[in-house]
Amino acid sequence: MPEVFRFQEAASALGISLEVLHPHSFDLVVGAADGWSVKYQDREMERPDFILCRTGAETDYFTLALLRHFERRGVRLVNGPATIELVADKLHTLQRLNRAGLPIPRTILGKFPMDAALVERELGFPLIVKTLKGTRGAGVLKCEDRSQFEDLTGLLESAEAQADFILQHYVRASHGRDVRVLVVGGRVVAAMERRSLTGGFKSNVSLGGIGVAYNPPAEMAEIAVQAADVLDLDVTGIDILFDEDGYRICEANSAPGFQGLERASGLDIPTATLEWIVATHGAPDRAPAPAESNALAELLFGGRTGLRAISDRNTDYRRFVSAVGLRMVAAGIVALAHAVLPASLTDRKGRVSLGLHTLFDGRVQANLASLDDAEQERTLLVVLGVAIWAAILPWLAGAEAMPGGCLTALALAFPLLFLLSAPAGRVGKSMSSLLKADWP
Repeated sequence: MPEVFRFQEAASALGISLEVLHPHSFDLVVGAADGWSVKYQDREMERPDFILCRTGAETDYFTLALLRHFERRGVRLVNGPATIELVADKLHTLQRLNRAGLPIPRTILGKFPMDAALVERELGFPLIVKTLKGTRGAGVLKCEDRSQFEDLTGLLESAEAQADFILQHYVRASHGRDVRVLVVGGRVVAAMERRSLTGGFKSNVSLGGIGVAYNPPAEMAEIAVQAADVLDLDVTGIDILFDEDGYRICEANSAPGFQGLERASGLDIPTATLEWIVATHGAPDRAPAPAESNALAELLFGGRTGLRAISDRNTDYRRFVSAVGLRMVAAGIVALAHAVLPASLTDRKGRVSLGLHTLFDGRVQANLASLDDAEQERTLLVVLGVAIWAAILPWLAGAEAMPGGCLTALALAFPLLFLLSAPAGRVGKSMSSLLKADWP
């Protein structure tokens, strides 16, 4: 593949010793006395710093077994065998994305005999038929109507076709075009819009389509980054469709082709990928982000892509902290506005509203009234201590009188809010505890 030669060129320029190895030339020995015991073409192989896997959707069982062997011996894999196997199965990929709340086309797993009435009711016509393990646009076709669909399924059934396939809702707004977004290490590094030149529905560059440079909107970039995180892909091409209401993820690739993307964007993609691998070599594995942190990142910064953009633009620590603080204050003001304004005056589909509802729906249902007196006292003291510190912080930072006073008043309002929102009896108990407390 041309991409392999591009990686060799980039590695040579960066001073990286990069070897291209064929998986089936390895001898895989399990249970050998030597903890490493890896041979390639009958020669002992030294432990590599990393392995960049380019087998993609065509990865067979032997290759997966080999990658697992390397993984269990502590070799860094980009990408790993579990995620390669996951992404090679298009339905499994869509199930994982849908579970994470990311937008996908409605999909049905094919079976025989097919219920055409069910398919028409759930997906409508035209619809897309895909094999589960196709790549580069192969194994994908469009059925215009129910008659054509019944002819196709009848042919497949009579031929006893062995390939598994899925049926997908046809996204009309994306006819003949989509966007390939390249994500490396959780960041969007390049994107191109792919367009069909023949008027057909396929836009793959490998099938004669063209790619043009594309600057993905923040919402699209965030969808691509979230998809890469959900699928645990270090390096991936996320294909995104245009929908009437936004975007939908078409599929993900564990070894994306990038010839057209390089021509369109002008970015040296192998160099960008290898530089990220070198820069993160030896870094601890990232823990998966909980849903609450994702919702907060979306609410405050427009998603993790927005936060990473802030860190990329502000290399000085103080400037970064200032930019983060301003966005947190702005988000707080907007959240308070949502609290006081009538529902009819707020954008229910807006980023802030969606983020607040996500946090509210996922909140921990705790009955504060069930806390005993000692726990209530400790909680109030902690809130009070934090509020006092937050109240003096603007003055320590040299804030002017007016904004400093406003921030101080806002900070001191939290203990009052804590008491006023208390279950019955907590105000009296808490104030009594404060009066009786042994203050230093």
